[in-house]
Amino acid sequence: MTNQERTAPLVRVAVAASRLGSLADPVVRILAVAFMTGQLLDAVTTHVALDSGRFAEANPIFAGPLTTHPALAFLVKLLLGMSVLTAALTVIGPRRRRVILGVLAIISLQAPLMNALRLAGVL
Repeated sequence: MTNQERTAPLVRVAVAASRLGSLADPVVRILAVAFMTGQLLDAVTTHVALDSGRFAEANPIFAGPLTTHPALAFLVKLLLGMSVLTAALTVIGPRRRRVILGVLAIISLQAPLMNALRLAGVL
């Protein structure tokens, strides 16, 4: 067995460990939780807003499905959020991971905040 054949599995194991180890960073964990919390809060506030009858979905991609199959549309939205988070944890390198997750968390938390302000009549 050549040296290259012996080191190839070690490299694969190291890459897998670094991807799984991305949640070992406490900042990454906080940002990942913030992102998913924003996704869940967005789903809840959107549901409340649509049920009030005073608002309509602004996203043209989700407007139709939210009207006809709201539970399925919310499930798809949350699955998309989980897919984005998984990609950020596995595809993005450790140097950029915190920045990307920070941006995603801010964007994710902004949507339910705007929904809540609209429901309260502030906006």
